[in-house]
Amino acid sequence: MSYMPYDHKDGQRGVIKRAVQEFIRRSREFLDQTERYAVVFEEEGLGIYIDIRSIRARQVLESLPKSVFRGFQPHALQYADDRVVWMRFGYL
Repeated sequence: MSYMPYDHKDGQRGVIKRAVQEFIRRSREFLDQTERYAVVFEEEGLGIYIDIRSIRARQVLESLPKSVFRGFQPHALQYADDRVVWMRFGYL
């Protein structure tokens, strides 16, 4: 019988993927038809960047740690321009 050590990072990647799926499924609760979003996974899969193109982007991103990305460390808002804002969620 061979033993394969458990990599806890695999479990963390799964948790992040499920949170992203929930965000995508519920995106119409947060965004209207004219607002757009993008999800970018970090290379290791232990964090994601959500960017939102909307005049309400800041408010939407600030609501996500309480609704979809509970338990993840949110990072400071970053501004690409006056209508695109992004935030990182994930493990440190």
